[in-house]
Amino acid sequence: MTTTGTPPAPALSWPHCALGASAADPVGCQGIKVAPYEACLFHQTDPDRNAYLAGLTPGSDIDHRGTTFTGPLLNALLDALRDPATGHPRLASAQFDSATFQDTASFEWATFEDAAQFGSATFQDIAWFNSATFQDTASFDWATFEQAARFGSATFANDDATLTSANAWWLLAGRKGRSRVQAWRLLPSSCRAAC
Repeated sequence: MTTTGTPPAPALSWPHCALGASAADPVGCQGIKVAPYEACLFHQTDPDRNAYLAGLTPGSDIDHRGTTFTGPLLNALLDALRDPATGHPRLASAQFDSATFQDTASFEWATFEDAAQFGSATFQDIAWFNSATFQDTASFDWATFEQAARFGSATFANDDATLTSANAWWLLAGRKGRSRVQAWRLLPSSCRAAC
């Protein structure tokens, strides 16, 4: 599926990994560097990635703008944020703007205690947000969902949840206040039954 409209050109406002930069691609990898390391989470060495993940606790702020995620890498990140009391991931501020999720992205039952930013993110496989709780702003502006996006029983507790020019199945999502959903299309009914 494709989004409608044209997203704004990404202007990188973060120190990025730049792996693979060349004359043809002066930016290289857009993933934000994970301090104190010189690479994004995707390109970190295993020891550096393991040290970073070990330092996370439930309710940590995370910033992975522009980062590429495989299924195992996203699972490792969410496991590091898993609350032992609930068994579900708990994130404070979560910045995933311009991130690419190559495999199924499962944020089911995750709690976002602060702003959840997925602007211009690309979900190449199914995105699961079923039963997720967004306690503050939630932004999916210009996100691309190439497969289904599921928000069944998701809760939006703030008036500021946006999904602009993105395709998503926003079914059974509960909210307090109102969510602005502009310029998006529901999945075809045939897909809703089969997806």
